[in-house]
Formats: sequence, structure tokens, C-alpha cells
Amino acid sequence: MKIIFGRIAVILCLVLGWALPAESQEGNDKLLQELFLKSGINQLTEQLPVIFQGGVDQGFAQDPNLKKLPRDVLQEIRDAAASAYASQKMRNIMLKFMAGRLSDAEVKSVIQWLDSPVGIKSTDLEKKSLAPGWLEEMARFAEEIQKRPSPDARLKLIGELDRATQATAASVEMFINTNLAIATAVILSLPQETRRPLSEIRKELEADRAAIEKTIQEQTRVGMLCTYRTLSDGEIQEYIDFAKSPAGSKFNTVSIAAFQQAMVEGGVDFGRAVANVYENMGKKKAI
Repeated sequence: MKIIFGRIAVILCLVLGWALPAESQEGNDKLLQELFLKSGINQLTEQLPVIFQGGVDQGFAQDPNLKKLPRDVLQEIRDAAASAYASQKMRNIMLKFMAGRLSDAEVKSVIQWLDSPVGIKSTDLEKKSLAPGWLEEMARFAEEIQKRPSPDARLKLIGELDRATQATAASVEMFINTNLAIATAVILSLPQETRRPLSEIRKELEADRAAIEKTIQEQTRVGMLCTYRTLSDGEIQEYIDFAKSPAGSKFNTVSIAAFQQAMVEGGVDFGRAVANVYENMGKKKAI
């Protein structure tokens, strides 16, 4: 998964509502919109429909039940994924969630970091990691460091940055949510009497969490080594210091929860849409 997930990790949870007065809310929203733009959140949300459609495509290629579906039905499911995780929808959910949980002072502090030389440089590198071809570039980099390993001091810094930004945790949750979305499409394609509860799939994924985390941690840290390879050790330490600061830590925690909520709502909408696709397919067969 992309490195920028370290800022807006995916961990499914229920969210309590907290709204500010209308006047304060408006000012907070404007600051948050600036924060979304400068931090790369906007660019990340643009990738979500593609990520989930890619997951659905993998499900089509691997699951025998999905392979049997008509092409138009498969396309409707792909369209449902794009709609459920639409970028503007995801941003609106996150904005609404974060507005009451980050003060103007905290948002301004994060923006000040993003406007700093290291903040700008780091964010530009993270945005590049969302560009087409980056996964191929990372694969080539991984081969290179197999031959010429990074210094221990660099590896230690990257591990600390991973923990400070919660990058591995973010990627693990994105992996689990993508698989749950695919499982939804698969389960609903089966006859009612043979369907497994989605909760069972979730339990299986949770049981494998440690193994999933170990694998993804290795991938994430290689990705971070690749993404931030032009940053000096001092610049990475400055990034870590920001991530551990009161405002940086609060931003990470709140943005994680905001993305959690967006994924929850997207998942619910996707499940409903897929159910409607299958229901309409059944009606057509009955005619």
C-alpha cells in the first residue's frame, strides 16, 4: 500500500458525533480543506476507487463464482466499488469527522509543518508514491537493497518513522478492508443457504493479523526507504519529531479515525449496492 497511508490509516471503528457551532465549524472546515490539499489527503482519496476496483478485479479473476457472472453484472459491481469509495464522498466524511476533533490551533500547527522545507519535501515525495509506475520503481529499489543493504542507522530511523506515522498499521487495515470488500461480492454471489457470515471472514483475517502485519511491515519499510531515499537522516529525524509532537500525534490519531469512518460508510454502501446488483440479476432471470 501507499506510504501516505501512514497519515490516514484505516482501522474500522464506530464513531461518536461531535459538532462545533456553525460559525466555528466553517472556519475549521476551511483550514481542514487546506490541510487536505497540502498533506496529500486529496490525492490519496482520488486513488481509492481505483484501489477497490482493482481488488474487485482480482476477485473476479480468482473466485469461481464471480467468474461465472455475466460481464454486465461484473461491470455493475466495479461501478458500485467506484461509487461507494468515491473520492469526494470520502473527503466529505473525513472533513465532517475531523472538524470537531482538531482545533484550529492544531490544524495550523500541522499546516506550518507542511509548509516547512522538510514538510514540503516529504509531502512531495509521498505524492509521487501515488503516481503510476511507483510500484515498479519500488520493486527495482527492493532488488537493489538486497544487493546493497541500507545502513543500520537508516533502517533504525525508518522503523521509528513507521511507528510514529503508524504506516504499517495503516496498510494492514487497508489490506483487511480491501479483502472484506472482495469477500462481500463473493458471499453475495452465493445462494442464501451457502453464504458465510461476513463476520467469520473478518475473524479469519483478524486471526491472521500478526502474519499479515509482519509481511506488510517489511513491504512498508522498503516502500519508505524508497520513497524517502532523497531525505537525509536529519530530515527524517525532523519528520519523526513532528509526528511525535502533540499536534502531529493528534493529527495522525484523528485522521486515522476519520479514514476509519469513511471506510465503514464506504463498505456499507458497497455491500448494499452489490446486493441490489444480484437482486436485479435474479429478477431478470425470473422474467
